Amino acid sequence: MELLAHLLKSDPASPRLTVYNEATGARLDFSAQTLDNWASKIGNMLLEELDLESGSVIHLDLPVGWQAATIVLGALAAGIDYRMGVAPDTETEVVFTSPERFENYSGIEVVVVTDDPFGRGVVESGGQLPVGAIDFGPTVRFYGDQFFGPAPSLIDVVSSPSTPERLLSTGWHDVESMHRCVLAPLAAGGSAVVVSGLAGAKRLDEIAAAEKVTARL
Repeated sequence: MELLAHLLKSDPASPRLTVYNEATGARLDFSAQTLDNWASKIGNMLLEELDLESGSVIHLDLPVGWQAATIVLGALAAGIDYRMGVAPDTETEVVFTSPERFENYSGIEVVVVTDDPFGRGVVESGGQLPVGAIDFGPTVRFYGDQFFGPAPSLIDVVSSPSTPERLLSTGWHDVESMHRCVLAPLAAGGSAVVVSGLAGAKRLDEIAAAEKVTARL
């Protein structure tokens, strides 16, 4: 798949996305190969499970985490427009949200995404799937980790700095900040370190030193 081809060619195994969850103590690394696999699975799910097509619109109402980041990559691969940070508009066809926020959406297809660090679904992690919702975890795993559609290159769809950076941030709240925190460093051939949850200045300094970051937001 072309989306992350520049990263796969240069170094497929090193961490490209590192996510800290200060609420749970979890730390997860995702290489270019792993991100490519997730983007492929999600792109296939969007087109085949949800019957979307290039130009369709999805809305993300999710906390900062690797799930939201990979859903965005999958949407980009499939040519799906994604929105976040505001209420869904009339063009939105599918909402990705947490089990706790499911009831905020009616009259629209909803995919429920847990914050389980290993990507387990609602039922798998001990919860109850809301009636009418699609459980993201077990559904997306059904799809192949190769995407054969005409995916664009991330370099072509995201403006990025000319110098690769390992960028530290505390996450995003809208499309623009998602671009700055995650997509721009990846497009430039760098990597992103994202910290979710409450983290003071000292803790962020510790993470920056441990992760050898070269830039911060």
